[in-house]
Amino acid sequence: CTGKVAPLVPTEFYANMLQNKFNHNGFGVNHTCSGTYYSSLSQQMIRADCTAAGFSSNNASEPSPISSAVMISLMDFKANLNTLVTIPSLGEDPTCWKGPTGWLPPMAPTFLRDVNAVYAGVENTPIDGLCEKWQFAEGTTFFTFYFNRFHQLTRFDFISQDKKQGAVGVSNQFFNVVTGNSSLLPSSIFSGSGKCFNKSVSAVQEERPSFFRHLSKLAENVWTHE
Repeated sequence: CTGKVAPLVPTEFYANMLQNKFNHNGFGVNHTCSGTYYSSLSQQMIRADCTAAGFSSNNASEPSPISSAVMISLMDFKANLNTLVTIPSLGEDPTCWKGPTGWLPPMAPTFLRDVNAVYAGVENTPIDGLCEKWQFAEGTTFFTFYFNRFHQLTRFDFISQDKKQGAVGVSNQFFNVVTGNSSLLPSSIFSGSGKCFNKSVSAVQEERPSFFRHLSKLAENVWTHE
């Protein structure tokens, strides 16, 4: 669309979130997660708290949930470190995973313009009604951002095509979005990066699947803000 400029994205916000991850060939990322999402550009931190119900990879033949957990993912983009605490149930010990962030970092307001996102038309979504879509690609990962009629970010999705993994997709839907300046989110929300909260928790360093590395590349190379 000639002359159309990508909208600005919020730099400091928190929101309720509904996330769906899905794939088909056994990488174990199929789940639905609902909770709260905090993002701060000034602190270069994202935190996601959620309750997740996991599904087996072959959803067609085994649609029943096989696991559920409460999780806190604290992503420190200054250190490229994600600290993920998972509590399967009150009867089980929590676990702590530490590894690279592997996620879209907090975005500058002109992020979509900086990555040359293209206008992809209007979609009538079941939750937000008519939304404008903006898309861009990084490596083999393809992103779509959704904005409602008030030009507010309400959702972003990405999907990756990989020889090893096949198609892997993530959809992030936001509700009750609260935006503000750098004072909106206190630093205490993001405390504890790299720390497991007791000695019984195991800290494991692992490598993310290959398509997540494209997201880390975005964080490191596409834009840098103090």
